[in-house]
Amino acid sequence: MSTTYPIEDSIPLPPEEDAEKPKKKQLTKDEKIEKEKKELLSSVAAADFSSLKPRVAYVLNLYPHTRNSDISLSLKYWEIFQPDLYKDTGILPKNLFKLERLHYIVRARAKIQNEYELFLADSEIKKSRRRNEEKMEGAVIEDAPPRKKVHIFSDETGKTHRYVMVASVWVLTGRAVFTTTKAINDWKAKSLWKNREVHFTKFGKSDYETLKSYLAVILENREYLGFKYIAVERAKTNRPIEETILKLHEHMLIRGAVHEIDNGRIDLPREMEVTVDEEQSLDSFVISDLRDRIGENYTNKFNGKLQLVSLETASSKNSPLIQLSDVIAGAIGRILNHEGERNFKDDMADLVVQMLDLKLDQGNIDGLDSAARFNV
Repeated sequence: MSTTYPIEDSIPLPPEEDAEKPKKKQLTKDEKIEKEKKELLSSVAAADFSSLKPRVAYVLNLYPHTRNSDISLSLKYWEIFQPDLYKDTGILPKNLFKLERLHYIVRARAKIQNEYELFLADSEIKKSRRRNEEKMEGAVIEDAPPRKKVHIFSDETGKTHRYVMVASVWVLTGRAVFTTTKAINDWKAKSLWKNREVHFTKFGKSDYETLKSYLAVILENREYLGFKYIAVERAKTNRPIEETILKLHEHMLIRGAVHEIDNGRIDLPREMEVTVDEEQSLDSFVISDLRDRIGENYTNKFNGKLQLVSLETASSKNSPLIQLSDVIAGAIGRILNHEGERNFKDDMADLVVQMLDLKLDQGNIDGLDSAARFNV
């Protein structure tokens, strides 16, 4: 005899009112502005030029005179980001429709300066901006030079392996940050890697020739690039892994700066901006400590002529230069840490080291309790 069940047992009851999903917290205006400000700084640090605001912020950061004049800002923006349309000799009428609209650039600048309070204009300019535009015609024509900067993009690997290391890409001028990023993005858009991030651990057997083509693009822009790494054997250091990584970053930035200055690749005075992959082991407290230690070292060692003006974390997603530091770290890590049978990954690691001319030197570094392998 079959059993009969009440109809209500077969129909789901509506959820209790108390069981409703918690509502997402609505940000206040100030919280929203602070969130957008942090996102913008992260994009600038990552050299992510995929949208208008980071591009405008990049110009404001590199060319201080553009903070005081929307005309100067727009001209410099077009010169950097749309050189095929903007020429010193003039702009063709048909190209006016293709250039980024001046009022869009001005609106982005106003938001960056007025709401985020970044890259501010001179105090006198802020009081009467429109009237001061007319007074600045000479400065616009003169085209003031950019601030002298070095941008460093760093990544780490090997926390659970024999060697732990930090690798970095040094870009010796602010303008080269964009030209190198653009060169990589232009190549990538036509390559087999069009829809993927570039990470050494993701390389497959069929990626060798694409990697070779990618590295060739890097070499074409090598004039203003430097590649550095520093590694120590974990078992031979007495420090916790987080402190070891902190010391590696510190020595990388100090020894790297000395190397570039001693070899005449950069002169002083100079500003340093450092971007670390946000997926690394350094939390906000360690980042703050590293920022203070490097800043103090630069000030003392170089009599205030070398300054660390920023040390930020950023996602590698839209940053070809953080991804490049990952490729270098991954290749060196493969050579130092892999103990199994040789396969295609070893060939790729050798290709990176060979084409970028990386050395696997070993020596002692003051402040590390283990011999280090380094390339500076």
